Amino acid sequence: MRTLLMAAASAALLMAAPALAQDPHHPADPATATPAPAVAPLTDAQMHDMCKAVMGDQMAPKAAPHDHGRDKTGAPTWPGGKPLTKDEMEAMHKKCAGMMAQAPTPQ
Repeated sequence: MRTLLMAAASAALLMAAPALAQDPHHPADPATATPAPAVAPLTDAQMHDMCKAVMGDQMAPKAAPHDHGRDKTGAPTWPGGKPLTKDEMEAMHKKCAGMMAQAPTPQ
């Protein structure tokens, strides 16, 4: 009996959800809408994480093209790869900023 009651309550909530949602064809009046909060500037770590998400593997550490230590011992000499230089990382951040500026803003 409880299962039937729970199923009926769940079905009623699912049926009511679209009615409670805002109609996308008639958005809220901009005069009565709450203003968006001011966006704080990103820290260097937040900017780096955002750019890693946008750029993908381009910002990942690079493997050495021919690693003699790995060839002889089997163990990689750069466990996580060789990190990008400071200049390469700065170029990636500039490229990311350019891509983000061109990206369409969600409406």
